[in-house]
Amino acid sequence: MSRIKIVRHLIIPLLFFFMFGIRELQAKSVYQKQIKNNEIEIEADAYYTSFDYYLSITNTAIPYYDNADEFNIYKKLLADPTPRYLVFELSSYPLPCIGALLKKQTPDFYESMNVTDNFNIIKSITAGFEEPYAISLFLGNVISFKQKDTKDMEGKGYTGFLLSAGNYHIKDNEIIADNWLETELKIKGDKKILENKMSWSFRVGAKFHNNDYIKDVLYFSIRRDRTDKDKLNRSPFRNSNIEYTFDLGTKKTGILRHYFLVGKKIPFNKPKVVVSFGAGFLWEKSDKYTGPLERTGEINNFQILFRPNIEF
Repeated sequence: MSRIKIVRHLIIPLLFFFMFGIRELQAKSVYQKQIKNNEIEIEADAYYTSFDYYLSITNTAIPYYDNADEFNIYKKLLADPTPRYLVFELSSYPLPCIGALLKKQTPDFYESMNVTDNFNIIKSITAGFEEPYAISLFLGNVISFKQKDTKDMEGKGYTGFLLSAGNYHIKDNEIIADNWLETELKIKGDKKILENKMSWSFRVGAKFHNNDYIKDVLYFSIRRDRTDKDKLNRSPFRNSNIEYTFDLGTKKTGILRHYFLVGKKIPFNKPKVVVSFGAGFLWEKSDKYTGPLERTGEINNFQILFRPNIEF
C-alpha cells in the first residue's frame, strides 16, 4: 500500500475519530434551568444535540427517583405512564450532517474512505440516522435522576407518546428533500451517577414520507448502553451496548431495514478511561428506495459499521 493510501485509510480516519469519537455516548446536559414547575434543558453530543422545554400539565415539578437498579427504573416507568408533562424538542444530529457535508463538498476525499465495497469509514461512523434534524412533541410521564443541588447525578427517564417531523431525509450520506412525520410509543432515559452511566430506549412506531420514492415504515427499536467504570466483572450486561432496529413496509413489502450494533467496554484505572469497541451492520432492502433514489446492485444495500470510542 502506498504512503498516500496509508494516510487516507489510517491517519485521516484516526484524526476524524479523535475529533468526534472521544465523547460520552449519552448526550450530556450542558444547560438546565428550572422555571417554577417547568424546565429548560440543552444537551450536546456528536450524534445528538437538543433543546428541550418541559411543560408540566399537572402543576407539579418533575419528581426525583432514587432507585439505582436498572430494571426497577423500567418497572417504574411502565407502571406509571399517566401523561403529566408536555415536552417540546428541537434536535439535530451533528455527525451525520458532517458526513453528508463531506460527501457533497469533498467527494474525492469521501471516496478515498472506501476500504471495501461494503465499508466506507465515514459512512460507517455516521450511518443509522435518517434525518439531519427534527421538531418533536412528547406527551407522557417524566422522572428525574438528579438530586437538588448536586452535580454528581443527572439524567431523566421518559415514557409516553412522541410526534416528530422534519423536511429532509439522509440516504447514503446525501440529504434529500422529504417532508416526513413520525409517531411512536417509547420508554427512554439517560442516567449518570459519578462515573457510571446508563442510557436506554425502547420504541415502536411508524414513519411516513411525503417523498414518493421513500417507503413508509413501521418499526421496532431497542437501544441500551451502560458504562460501569468501578465494576470490572464479566457480566454481559455491564460495560456494554447494543442497538437494534428493524423497519417493516406498510404495504406488504416485508422487512426493509436492519440496523444492528453491539459493543463491549473496557475500563482502565490508570489513566481512568473506558475504551469501547462497537461493530455491526446496516442492511436496507432494494425496495426501500425507488425511482431516482433506487440503488443499483445489492452490494450497495449493506454497510459494515465500526464504532470505536473513548470515554474519559
